[in-house]
Amino acid sequence: MKTAFAKSSICLLLVAATFAFVGCGPKISRCVLSGTVTTDGEPVPVGTVLFIPENPDPKLQVAGSSADIVDGKYQLSPETGLVPGKYKVQVISLVDRNKKTGEIVNTDDVKDGLVNPLDLVHEDLVPPKFGSATEQYVEVGKGKTMTYDIPMVKE
Repeated sequence: MKTAFAKSSICLLLVAATFAFVGCGPKISRCVLSGTVTTDGEPVPVGTVLFIPENPDPKLQVAGSSADIVDGKYQLSPETGLVPGKYKVQVISLVDRNKKTGEIVNTDDVKDGLVNPLDLVHEDLVPPKFGSATEQYVEVGKGKTMTYDIPMVKE
């Protein structure tokens, strides 16, 4: 009987210790980053900004981060912000334009049959040196709030 009680007590102690240590890892201080994204001075309507760590710290097990671009603005929250370090910045913005009007077309309009897919032309709003062949970098510090604007110019 003592053995069963002892085993139960040990199990309870181990479970309690496990819960006590959950979430006790190192708290990562992140930089909250926001800014504008423009091409030739015009706000990029839709897209994504990727932040790729130059020298990731394997102890932190933190990858880069990304933020959606909406009407030329993006923002990383405190939860998705960047840990201190240097990051390569890559912008992705692919849109469909109506060949006749030049207006950007929402993909839902194509799905709903409001726009004929044959009337569309695909356009990459990002110059290569800001996209896949990016030459852009940002360095962030510990626990800061930063503004980082991305003014792109098509060549």
